[in-house]
Amino acid sequence: MTTTLDDTSDHSAQDLAKNAGAPPDPGGPAGPETGPETGSKAKTKLAKAVIFALFAIIGADIMDLLDTTIMNIAGPVLQKDLGTSTSALQWIVAGYTLTFAVMLTTGGRLGDVFGRKRMFLIGIGGFLVGSILCSLAQNSGELIGARILQGGFAAVMIPQGLGMLRAMVPNEQMGAVFGIFGPMMGLASTLGPILGGWLVGADLFGLSWRAIFLVNVPIGLVALVAGARVLPHDDHIEQGNKAKLDIVGMLLATAGIMMLVYPLVQGREAGWPAWMFGLMAASLPTFGVFALHQRRRNSVGRDPFVVPTLFRKRSFNSGISVLFAFGAAMSGMFFVYTLFLQIGLGYSALHAGLTMVPLSVGIIISMGISQAVMPKIGERRTLQTGMLVMAAGTGIASLLVHNYGITTTSWTLIAPLLVSGLGMGMIFGPIFGTVLGDLEDHEVGSASGLLNAVQQLAGAFGIAALGTVFFDKAGTMMTAVPDAATLVFGISAGILVLAWGAAFSMSKQSKEAEH
Repeated sequence: MTTTLDDTSDHSAQDLAKNAGAPPDPGGPAGPETGPETGSKAKTKLAKAVIFALFAIIGADIMDLLDTTIMNIAGPVLQKDLGTSTSALQWIVAGYTLTFAVMLTTGGRLGDVFGRKRMFLIGIGGFLVGSILCSLAQNSGELIGARILQGGFAAVMIPQGLGMLRAMVPNEQMGAVFGIFGPMMGLASTLGPILGGWLVGADLFGLSWRAIFLVNVPIGLVALVAGARVLPHDDHIEQGNKAKLDIVGMLLATAGIMMLVYPLVQGREAGWPAWMFGLMAASLPTFGVFALHQRRRNSVGRDPFVVPTLFRKRSFNSGISVLFAFGAAMSGMFFVYTLFLQIGLGYSALHAGLTMVPLSVGIIISMGISQAVMPKIGERRTLQTGMLVMAAGTGIASLLVHNYGITTTSWTLIAPLLVSGLGMGMIFGPIFGTVLGDLEDHEVGSASGLLNAVQQLAGAFGIAALGTVFFDKAGTMMTAVPDAATLVFGISAGILVLAWGAAFSMSKQSKEAEH
Protein backbone atom coordinates (compact mmCIF):
# COMPACT_ATOMS: atom_id res chain seq x y z
CA MET A 1 0.00 0.00 0.00
CA THR A 2 2.82 2.41 0.86
CA THR A 3 4.52 1.73 -2.46
CA THR A 4 1.32 2.46 -4.35
CA LEU A 5 1.09 5.95 -2.86
CA ASP A 6 4.73 6.98 -3.31
CA ASP A 7 4.07 9.59 -5.97
CA THR A 8 1.44 11.46 -3.92
CA SER A 9 2.16 15.15 -3.49
CA ASP A 10 3.91 16.60 -0.43
CA HIS A 11 1.19 19.22 -0.23
CA SER A 12 -1.46 16.53 0.27
CA ALA A 13 0.57 15.03 3.11
CA GLN A 14 0.89 18.36 4.87
CA ASP A 15 -2.82 19.09 4.47
CA LEU A 16 -3.67 15.65 5.78
CA ALA A 17 -1.39 16.05 8.78
CA LYS A 18 -3.06 19.36 9.54
CA ASN A 19 -6.55 17.93 9.13
CA ALA A 20 -5.75 14.94 11.29
CA GLY A 21 -4.60 17.10 14.16
CA ALA A 22 -0.88 16.31 13.77
CA PRO A 23 1.75 19.06 13.81
CA PRO A 24 2.55 20.42 10.35
CA ASP A 25 5.63 19.21 8.52
CA PRO A 26 8.43 21.65 9.42
CA GLY A 27 10.05 21.15 6.04
CA GLY A 28 7.81 23.48 4.04
CA PRO A 29 9.08 26.21 1.73
CA ALA A 30 9.98 28.49 4.66
CA GLY A 31 11.30 25.74 6.93
CA PRO A 32 14.88 24.75 7.57
CA GLU A 33 14.62 21.19 6.26
CA THR A 34 13.47 21.50 2.68
CA GLY A 35 14.69 18.79 0.34
CA PRO A 36 14.15 15.17 -0.71
CA GLU A 37 14.14 13.85 2.85
CA THR A 38 11.24 16.07 3.88
CA GLY A 39 9.23 15.04 0.81
CA SER A 40 9.83 11.37 1.60
CA LYS A 41 8.68 11.85 5.18
CA ALA A 42 5.54 13.61 3.97
CA LYS A 43 4.72 10.80 1.55
CA THR A 44 5.26 8.18 4.24
CA LYS A 45 3.02 10.12 6.60
CA LEU A 46 0.28 10.26 3.95
CA ALA A 47 0.59 6.55 3.16
CA LYS A 48 0.27 5.63 6.84
CA ALA A 49 -2.70 7.94 7.25
CA VAL A 50 -4.47 6.41 4.24
CA ILE A 51 -3.91 2.91 5.61
CA PHE A 52 -5.47 3.88 8.96
CA ALA A 53 -8.28 5.66 7.14
CA LEU A 54 -8.96 2.46 5.20
CA PHE A 55 -9.10 0.56 8.50
CA ALA A 56 -11.77 2.97 9.70
CA ILE A 57 -13.85 3.00 6.50
CA ILE A 58 -13.58 -0.73 5.81
CA GLY A 59 -14.34 -1.41 9.48
CA ALA A 60 -17.61 0.51 9.11
CA ASP A 61 -18.52 -1.43 5.95
CA ILE A 62 -17.68 -4.75 7.61
CA MET A 63 -19.95 -3.95 10.58
CA ASP A 64 -22.80 -3.26 8.16
CA LEU A 65 -22.16 -6.46 6.19
CA LEU A 66 -21.75 -8.65 9.27
CA ASP A 67 -25.00 -7.37 10.76
CA THR A 68 -26.83 -8.61 7.66
CA THR A 69 -25.18 -12.01 7.18
CA ILE A 70 -24.91 -12.92 10.87
CA MET A 71 -28.52 -11.94 11.54
CA ASN A 72 -29.82 -14.39 8.95
CA ILE A 73 -27.98 -17.28 10.63
CA ALA A 74 -29.07 -16.32 14.16
CA GLY A 75 -32.73 -15.71 13.26
CA PRO A 76 -34.24 -19.12 14.15
CA VAL A 77 -32.37 -19.33 17.49
CA LEU A 78 -33.38 -15.77 18.33
CA GLN A 79 -37.01 -16.50 17.46
CA LYS A 80 -37.08 -19.49 19.79
CA ASP A 81 -35.37 -17.65 22.65
CA LEU A 82 -37.59 -14.56 22.54
CA GLY A 83 -40.74 -16.39 21.46
CA THR A 84 -41.23 -14.02 18.54
CA SER A 85 -43.83 -14.40 15.81
CA THR A 86 -42.79 -15.06 12.24
CA SER A 87 -43.66 -11.50 11.22
CA ALA A 88 -41.56 -10.15 14.11
CA LEU A 89 -38.63 -12.25 12.86
CA GLN A 90 -39.06 -10.72 9.41
CA TRP A 91 -39.06 -7.23 10.95
CA ILE A 92 -35.93 -8.00 12.97
CA VAL A 93 -34.10 -8.97 9.78
CA ALA A 94 -35.71 -6.49 7.37
CA GLY A 95 -36.13 -3.54 9.74
CA TYR A 96 -32.42 -2.80 9.52
CA THR A 97 -32.20 -2.87 5.73
CA LEU A 98 -35.48 -0.99 5.32
CA THR A 99 -34.35 1.87 7.57
CA PHE A 100 -30.95 1.86 5.90
CA ALA A 101 -32.61 2.14 2.49
CA VAL A 102 -34.91 4.98 3.49
CA MET A 103 -32.21 7.00 5.28
CA LEU A 104 -29.25 6.36 2.95
CA THR A 105 -29.72 9.35 0.66
CA THR A 106 -30.45 11.56 3.66
CA GLY A 107 -27.28 10.27 5.33
CA GLY A 108 -25.26 11.29 2.32
CA ARG A 109 -26.85 14.75 2.35
CA LEU A 110 -26.03 15.15 6.05
CA GLY A 111 -22.37 14.62 5.19
CA ASP A 112 -22.59 17.36 2.56
CA VAL A 113 -24.20 19.76 5.05
CA PHE A 114 -22.38 19.10 8.32
CA GLY A 115 -19.10 17.52 7.19
CA ARG A 116 -18.34 13.92 6.24
CA LYS A 117 -15.89 13.18 9.03
CA ARG A 118 -18.26 14.46 11.71
CA MET A 119 -21.19 12.45 10.37
CA PHE A 120 -19.02 9.33 9.90
CA LEU A 121 -17.96 9.39 13.55
CA ILE A 122 -21.52 10.12 14.72
CA GLY A 123 -22.74 7.22 12.58
CA ILE A 124 -20.23 4.79 14.10
CA GLY A 125 -21.04 5.94 17.63
CA GLY A 126 -24.78 5.57 17.07
CA PHE A 127 -24.29 2.18 15.41
CA LEU A 128 -22.36 0.94 18.44
CA VAL A 129 -25.11 2.17 20.78
CA GLY A 130 -27.69 0.37 18.64
CA SER A 131 -25.59 -2.82 18.69
CA ILE A 132 -25.38 -2.76 22.50
CA LEU A 133 -29.14 -2.13 22.76
CA CYS A 134 -29.74 -5.11 20.45
CA SER A 135 -27.71 -7.34 22.77
CA LEU A 136 -29.72 -6.14 25.78
CA ALA A 137 -33.18 -6.54 24.19
CA GLN A 138 -35.66 -8.58 26.25
CA ASN A 139 -38.42 -8.90 23.67
CA SER A 140 -38.98 -8.62 19.94
CA GLY A 141 -40.28 -5.04 20.15
CA GLU A 142 -37.11 -3.80 21.83
CA LEU A 143 -34.94 -5.69 19.35
CA ILE A 144 -36.81 -4.33 16.33
CA GLY A 145 -36.44 -0.80 17.70
CA ALA A 146 -32.71 -1.29 18.26
CA ARG A 147 -32.29 -2.74 14.77
CA ILE A 148 -34.06 0.27 13.27
CA LEU A 149 -31.69 2.51 15.24
CA GLN A 150 -28.74 0.54 13.85
CA GLY A 151 -30.03 0.92 10.30
CA GLY A 152 -30.51 4.67 10.69
CA PHE A 153 -26.99 5.28 11.96
CA ALA A 154 -25.54 2.90 9.35
CA ALA A 155 -27.15 5.14 6.72
CA VAL A 156 -25.32 8.10 8.26
CA MET A 157 -22.02 6.20 8.49
CA ILE A 158 -21.66 4.34 5.18
CA PRO A 159 -22.12 7.12 2.55
CA GLN A 160 -19.28 9.25 3.93
CA GLY A 161 -16.41 6.86 3.16
CA LEU A 162 -16.03 7.45 -0.57
CA GLY A 163 -15.97 11.25 -0.27
CA MET A 164 -13.32 11.13 2.45
CA LEU A 165 -11.12 8.76 0.46
CA ARG A 166 -11.32 11.06 -2.56
CA ALA A 167 -10.14 13.92 -0.34
CA MET A 168 -7.10 11.92 0.75
CA VAL A 169 -6.03 9.99 -2.36
CA PRO A 170 -5.28 11.30 -5.88
CA ASN A 171 -7.63 10.07 -8.61
CA GLU A 172 -4.95 7.93 -10.25
CA GLN A 173 -4.50 5.99 -6.98
CA MET A 174 -8.20 5.31 -6.30
CA GLY A 175 -8.20 2.06 -8.30
CA ALA A 176 -5.55 0.56 -6.05
CA VAL A 177 -7.44 1.68 -2.95
CA PHE A 178 -10.72 0.19 -4.17
CA GLY A 179 -8.85 -3.03 -4.98
CA ILE A 180 -8.60 -3.61 -1.25
CA PHE A 181 -12.36 -3.43 -0.70
CA GLY A 182 -13.40 -6.41 -2.82
CA PRO A 183 -11.33 -9.08 -1.01
CA MET A 184 -12.17 -7.60 2.40
CA MET A 185 -15.91 -7.61 1.69
CA GLY A 186 -15.68 -11.11 0.22
CA LEU A 187 -13.87 -12.32 3.33
CA ALA A 188 -16.46 -10.70 5.58
CA SER A 189 -19.36 -12.26 3.66
CA THR A 190 -17.66 -15.67 3.90
CA LEU A 191 -16.82 -15.47 7.59
CA GLY A 192 -20.07 -13.77 8.65
CA PRO A 193 -22.31 -16.87 8.64
CA ILE A 194 -19.55 -19.02 10.15
CA LEU A 195 -18.79 -16.50 12.88
CA GLY A 196 -22.48 -16.04 13.62
CA GLY A 197 -23.06 -19.77 13.81
CA TRP A 198 -20.06 -20.28 16.09
CA LEU A 199 -21.06 -17.45 18.44
CA VAL A 200 -24.61 -18.72 18.77
CA GLY A 201 -23.50 -22.33 19.25
CA ALA A 202 -20.68 -21.53 21.68
CA ASP A 203 -23.06 -19.56 23.91
CA LEU A 204 -20.18 -17.45 25.25
CA PHE A 205 -20.88 -16.26 28.80
CA GLY A 206 -24.47 -17.41 28.30
CA LEU A 207 -25.03 -14.69 25.69
CA SER A 208 -26.27 -17.02 22.90
CA TRP A 209 -27.47 -14.85 19.96
CA ARG A 210 -26.71 -11.62 21.85
CA ALA A 211 -22.99 -12.10 21.17
CA ILE A 212 -23.48 -11.49 17.44
CA PHE A 213 -24.23 -7.83 18.12
CA LEU A 214 -21.35 -7.35 20.57
CA VAL A 215 -18.89 -8.35 17.81
CA ASN A 216 -19.44 -4.83 16.47
CA VAL A 217 -18.03 -3.20 19.59
CA PRO A 218 -14.28 -3.89 19.12
CA ILE A 219 -14.50 -3.31 15.35
CA GLY A 220 -16.41 -0.07 15.87
CA LEU A 221 -14.07 1.24 18.55
CA VAL A 222 -11.02 0.68 16.31
CA ALA A 223 -12.81 2.42 13.42
CA LEU A 224 -13.84 5.28 15.72
CA VAL A 225 -10.32 5.90 17.08
CA ALA A 226 -8.63 5.53 13.66
CA GLY A 227 -11.22 7.75 12.00
CA ALA A 228 -10.96 10.50 14.60
CA ARG A 229 -7.18 10.51 14.25
CA VAL A 230 -6.56 10.46 10.49
CA LEU A 231 -9.71 11.23 8.48
CA PRO A 232 -9.65 14.70 6.87
CA HIS A 233 -11.86 17.49 8.14
CA ASP A 234 -14.18 19.15 5.65
CA ASP A 235 -15.64 21.87 7.83
CA HIS A 236 -14.15 24.42 5.41
CA ILE A 237 -17.03 23.92 2.96
CA GLU A 238 -18.55 27.29 2.22
CA GLN A 239 -22.01 27.79 3.63
CA GLY A 240 -23.41 28.81 0.25
CA ASN A 241 -22.18 25.60 -1.39
CA LYS A 242 -23.69 23.22 1.13
CA ALA A 243 -26.52 20.99 -0.02
CA LYS A 244 -29.92 21.50 1.57
CA LEU A 245 -32.02 18.65 2.93
CA ASP A 246 -35.30 17.91 1.20
CA ILE A 247 -37.30 16.99 4.30
CA VAL A 248 -40.65 16.78 2.46
CA GLY A 249 -39.16 14.49 -0.20
CA MET A 250 -37.65 12.26 2.46
CA LEU A 251 -40.97 11.96 4.30
CA LEU A 252 -42.90 11.20 1.10
CA ALA A 253 -40.41 8.51 0.07
CA THR A 254 -40.49 6.99 3.56
CA ALA A 255 -44.30 6.94 3.62
CA GLY A 256 -44.54 5.30 0.20
CA ILE A 257 -42.03 2.59 1.10
CA MET A 258 -43.70 1.80 4.43
CA MET A 259 -47.15 1.63 2.79
CA LEU A 260 -45.78 -1.03 0.47
CA VAL A 261 -43.63 -3.10 2.84
CA TYR A 262 -45.69 -3.09 6.06
CA PRO A 263 -48.63 -5.08 4.64
CA LEU A 264 -46.25 -7.62 3.10
CA VAL A 265 -44.76 -8.39 6.50
CA GLN A 266 -47.89 -8.17 8.68
CA GLY A 267 -50.61 -9.17 6.22
CA ARG A 268 -50.41 -12.96 6.65
CA GLU A 269 -50.71 -12.90 10.45
CA ALA A 270 -53.46 -10.26 10.31
CA GLY A 271 -55.53 -12.33 7.86
CA TRP A 272 -55.03 -9.90 4.98
CA PRO A 273 -57.74 -7.34 5.85
CA ALA A 274 -58.94 -5.07 3.05
CA TRP A 275 -57.25 -1.99 4.50
CA MET A 276 -53.83 -3.57 3.94
CA PHE A 277 -54.50 -3.94 0.24
CA GLY A 278 -55.70 -0.33 0.28
CA LEU A 279 -52.46 0.72 1.97
CA MET A 280 -50.37 -0.98 -0.74
CA ALA A 281 -52.49 0.65 -3.45
CA ALA A 282 -52.06 4.05 -1.78
CA SER A 283 -48.28 3.74 -2.08
CA LEU A 284 -48.55 4.35 -5.84
CA PRO A 285 -50.08 7.87 -5.65
CA THR A 286 -47.71 8.64 -2.79
CA PHE A 287 -44.75 7.88 -5.03
CA GLY A 288 -46.45 9.99 -7.72
CA VAL A 289 -46.67 12.97 -5.38
CA PHE A 290 -43.02 12.39 -4.47
CA ALA A 291 -42.04 12.50 -8.15
CA LEU A 292 -43.99 15.75 -8.73
CA HIS A 293 -42.40 17.30 -5.65
CA GLN A 294 -38.93 16.39 -6.88
CA ARG A 295 -39.61 17.87 -10.31
CA ARG A 296 -40.97 21.10 -8.86
CA ARG A 297 -38.10 21.46 -6.37
CA ASN A 298 -35.54 20.87 -9.11
CA SER A 299 -37.21 23.37 -11.45
CA VAL A 300 -36.83 26.21 -8.94
CA GLY A 301 -33.15 25.43 -8.34
CA ARG A 302 -33.46 23.75 -4.93
CA ASP A 303 -31.71 20.47 -4.04
CA PRO A 304 -34.08 17.54 -4.64
CA PHE A 305 -34.00 14.27 -2.74
CA VAL A 306 -33.42 12.54 -6.10
CA VAL A 307 -32.47 14.30 -9.36
CA PRO A 308 -35.62 13.91 -11.56
CA THR A 309 -33.74 13.77 -14.86
CA LEU A 310 -32.48 10.31 -13.91
CA PHE A 311 -35.84 8.80 -14.75
CA ARG A 312 -35.80 10.14 -18.30
CA LYS A 313 -33.09 7.61 -19.15
CA ARG A 314 -34.49 4.26 -20.30
CA SER A 315 -31.27 2.48 -19.45
CA PHE A 316 -31.31 3.80 -15.88
CA ASN A 317 -34.97 2.87 -15.34
CA SER A 318 -34.43 -0.68 -16.58
CA GLY A 319 -31.22 -0.87 -14.55
CA ILE A 320 -33.08 0.10 -11.38
CA SER A 321 -35.60 -2.66 -12.11
CA VAL A 322 -32.83 -5.21 -12.66
CA LEU A 323 -31.04 -4.17 -9.46
CA PHE A 324 -34.26 -4.35 -7.46
CA ALA A 325 -35.15 -7.80 -8.82
CA PHE A 326 -31.66 -9.12 -8.15
CA GLY A 327 -31.55 -7.71 -4.62
CA ALA A 328 -35.00 -9.05 -3.73
CA ALA A 329 -34.27 -12.53 -5.11
CA MET A 330 -30.88 -12.70 -3.40
CA SER A 331 -32.05 -11.52 0.04
CA GLY A 332 -35.17 -13.66 0.01
CA MET A 333 -33.12 -16.69 -1.03
CA PHE A 334 -30.59 -16.14 1.80
CA PHE A 335 -33.36 -15.74 4.36
CA VAL A 336 -35.17 -18.90 3.29
CA TYR A 337 -31.96 -20.95 3.03
CA THR A 338 -31.21 -20.33 6.72
CA LEU A 339 -34.81 -21.08 7.73
CA PHE A 340 -34.81 -24.32 5.74
CA LEU A 341 -31.47 -25.47 7.16
CA GLN A 342 -32.28 -24.71 10.79
CA ILE A 343 -36.04 -25.21 11.04
CA GLY A 344 -36.54 -27.77 8.29
CA LEU A 345 -33.38 -29.86 8.71
CA GLY A 346 -32.68 -29.08 12.37
CA TYR A 347 -29.12 -27.85 11.77
CA SER A 348 -27.33 -25.80 14.39
CA ALA A 349 -26.48 -22.20 13.54
CA LEU A 350 -22.82 -23.16 13.01
CA HIS A 351 -23.76 -26.11 10.77
CA ALA A 352 -26.00 -23.81 8.73
CA GLY A 353 -23.24 -21.21 8.42
CA LEU A 354 -20.72 -23.79 7.22
CA THR A 355 -23.26 -25.15 4.73
CA MET A 356 -23.45 -21.70 3.10
CA VAL A 357 -19.67 -21.46 2.56
CA PRO A 358 -19.78 -22.74 -1.08
CA LEU A 359 -21.92 -19.71 -1.95
CA SER A 360 -19.25 -17.30 -0.69
CA VAL A 361 -16.49 -19.32 -2.37
CA GLY A 362 -18.35 -19.07 -5.68
CA ILE A 363 -18.70 -15.29 -5.26
CA ILE A 364 -14.98 -14.81 -4.61
CA ILE A 365 -13.96 -16.99 -7.57
CA SER A 366 -16.30 -15.41 -10.09
CA MET A 367 -15.54 -11.82 -9.07
CA GLY A 368 -12.04 -12.43 -10.39
CA ILE A 369 -13.36 -14.20 -13.48
CA SER A 370 -15.76 -11.37 -14.29
CA GLN A 371 -12.93 -8.82 -14.34
CA ALA A 372 -11.22 -10.87 -17.05
CA VAL A 373 -14.42 -11.53 -19.00
CA MET A 374 -15.90 -8.01 -19.05
CA PRO A 375 -13.40 -6.46 -21.49
CA LYS A 376 -14.10 -9.28 -23.97
CA ILE A 377 -17.88 -9.62 -23.91
CA GLY A 378 -18.95 -6.32 -22.33
CA GLU A 379 -20.41 -5.41 -18.96
CA ARG A 380 -24.06 -6.03 -19.80
CA ARG A 381 -23.43 -9.51 -21.18
CA THR A 382 -21.33 -10.36 -18.14
CA LEU A 383 -24.21 -9.19 -15.94
CA GLN A 384 -26.76 -11.20 -17.91
CA THR A 385 -24.58 -14.31 -17.83
CA GLY A 386 -24.39 -13.97 -14.07
CA MET A 387 -28.18 -13.70 -13.85
CA LEU A 388 -28.67 -16.93 -15.79
CA VAL A 389 -25.98 -18.78 -13.82
CA MET A 390 -27.47 -17.66 -10.51
CA ALA A 391 -30.96 -18.60 -11.72
CA ALA A 392 -29.63 -22.05 -12.67
CA GLY A 393 -28.11 -22.56 -9.22
CA THR A 394 -31.31 -21.46 -7.47
CA GLY A 395 -33.42 -23.63 -9.78
CA ILE A 396 -31.21 -26.66 -9.09
CA ALA A 397 -31.65 -26.04 -5.35
CA SER A 398 -35.43 -26.02 -5.84
CA LEU A 399 -35.33 -29.37 -7.66
CA LEU A 400 -33.00 -31.01 -5.15
CA VAL A 401 -34.98 -29.87 -2.11
CA HIS A 402 -38.17 -31.04 -3.80
CA ASN A 403 -36.67 -34.49 -4.44
CA TYR A 404 -34.84 -35.02 -1.14
CA GLY A 405 -37.07 -33.10 1.29
CA ILE A 406 -35.97 -33.52 4.90
CA THR A 407 -33.23 -35.95 3.84
CA THR A 408 -31.38 -33.08 2.13
CA THR A 409 -27.81 -32.75 3.44
CA SER A 410 -25.09 -30.11 3.28
CA TRP A 411 -23.39 -32.22 0.60
CA THR A 412 -26.56 -32.14 -1.49
CA LEU A 413 -26.50 -28.34 -1.54
CA ILE A 414 -22.82 -27.80 -2.38
CA ALA A 415 -23.38 -27.71 -6.16
CA PRO A 416 -26.39 -25.35 -6.25
CA LEU A 417 -24.82 -23.01 -3.70
CA LEU A 418 -21.53 -22.90 -5.60
CA VAL A 419 -23.31 -22.25 -8.91
CA SER A 420 -25.45 -19.52 -7.35
CA GLY A 421 -22.33 -17.90 -5.89
CA LEU A 422 -20.58 -18.00 -9.27
CA GLY A 423 -23.52 -16.16 -10.79
CA MET A 424 -23.68 -13.58 -8.01
CA GLY A 425 -19.98 -12.76 -8.34
CA MET A 426 -20.45 -12.07 -12.05
CA ILE A 427 -23.31 -9.71 -11.23
CA PHE A 428 -21.57 -7.69 -8.50
CA GLY A 429 -18.74 -6.47 -10.74
CA PRO A 430 -20.63 -4.80 -13.62
CA ILE A 431 -24.07 -4.00 -12.21
CA PHE A 432 -23.49 -0.49 -10.85
CA GLY A 433 -21.35 0.66 -13.77
CA THR A 434 -23.91 -0.65 -16.26
CA VAL A 435 -26.87 1.00 -14.51
CA LEU A 436 -25.00 4.32 -14.51
CA GLY A 437 -23.81 3.86 -18.10
CA ASP A 438 -25.93 6.53 -19.86
CA LEU A 439 -25.95 9.20 -17.16
CA GLU A 440 -24.36 12.62 -17.31
CA ASP A 441 -21.61 13.50 -14.85
CA HIS A 442 -23.85 15.79 -12.78
CA GLU A 443 -26.39 12.98 -12.33
CA VAL A 444 -24.00 10.28 -11.12
CA GLY A 445 -23.79 11.44 -7.48
CA SER A 446 -27.55 11.38 -6.91
CA ALA A 447 -27.89 8.15 -8.88
CA SER A 448 -25.23 6.39 -6.81
CA GLY A 449 -27.05 7.20 -3.58
CA LEU A 450 -30.34 6.08 -5.12
CA LEU A 451 -28.84 2.78 -6.28
CA ASN A 452 -27.56 2.00 -2.80
CA ALA A 453 -30.97 2.84 -1.37
CA VAL A 454 -32.74 0.66 -3.96
CA GLN A 455 -30.37 -2.20 -3.19
CA GLN A 456 -31.22 -2.05 0.52
CA LEU A 457 -34.93 -1.58 -0.15
CA ALA A 458 -34.88 -4.61 -2.45
CA GLY A 459 -33.35 -6.64 0.36
CA ALA A 460 -36.09 -5.64 2.78
CA PHE A 461 -38.76 -6.27 0.15
CA GLY A 462 -37.35 -9.70 -0.73
CA ILE A 463 -37.30 -10.79 2.90
CA ALA A 464 -40.83 -9.49 3.42
CA ALA A 465 -42.38 -10.90 0.25
CA LEU A 466 -40.54 -14.22 -0.10
CA GLY A 467 -40.54 -14.71 3.67
CA THR A 468 -44.31 -14.34 3.65
CA VAL A 469 -44.59 -16.93 0.85
CA PHE A 470 -42.35 -19.30 2.81
CA PHE A 471 -44.22 -19.04 6.12
CA ASP A 472 -47.60 -19.28 4.41
CA LYS A 473 -46.59 -22.47 2.56
CA ALA A 474 -44.80 -24.00 5.56
CA GLY A 475 -47.93 -23.78 7.70
CA THR A 476 -48.45 -22.73 11.30
CA MET A 477 -46.68 -25.84 12.65
CA MET A 478 -43.85 -25.64 10.08
CA THR A 479 -44.71 -29.10 8.76
CA ALA A 480 -44.10 -28.28 5.10
CA VAL A 481 -40.77 -26.45 5.26
CA PRO A 482 -39.17 -28.35 2.30
CA ASP A 483 -42.19 -27.58 0.11
CA ALA A 484 -42.02 -23.92 1.15
CA ALA A 485 -38.29 -23.73 0.36
CA THR A 486 -38.86 -25.43 -3.00
CA LEU A 487 -41.47 -22.82 -3.91
CA VAL A 488 -39.37 -19.82 -2.85
CA PHE A 489 -36.25 -21.07 -4.65
CA GLY A 490 -38.33 -21.56 -7.79
CA ILE A 491 -39.78 -18.05 -7.53
CA SER A 492 -36.30 -16.60 -6.98
CA ALA A 493 -35.04 -18.33 -10.14
CA GLY A 494 -38.00 -16.97 -12.10
CA ILE A 495 -37.32 -13.41 -10.86
CA LEU A 496 -33.70 -13.68 -11.99
CA VAL A 497 -34.76 -14.83 -15.46
CA LEU A 498 -37.08 -11.82 -15.71
CA ALA A 499 -34.19 -9.57 -14.62
CA TRP A 500 -32.04 -11.12 -17.38
CA GLY A 501 -34.68 -10.11 -19.92
CA ALA A 502 -35.05 -6.58 -18.52
CA ALA A 503 -31.28 -6.09 -18.73
CA PHE A 504 -31.46 -5.92 -22.56
CA SER A 505 -32.60 -2.30 -22.15
CA MET A 506 -29.50 -1.38 -20.16
CA SER A 507 -26.29 0.11 -21.56
CA LYS A 508 -23.91 -2.44 -23.02
CA GLN A 509 -20.94 -0.71 -21.43
CA SER A 510 -20.28 1.99 -18.84
CA LYS A 511 -18.69 5.22 -20.04
CA GLU A 512 -15.50 4.43 -18.14
CA ALA A 513 -15.19 1.07 -19.90
CA GLU A 514 -15.79 2.67 -23.32
CA HIS A 515 -13.01 5.20 -22.70
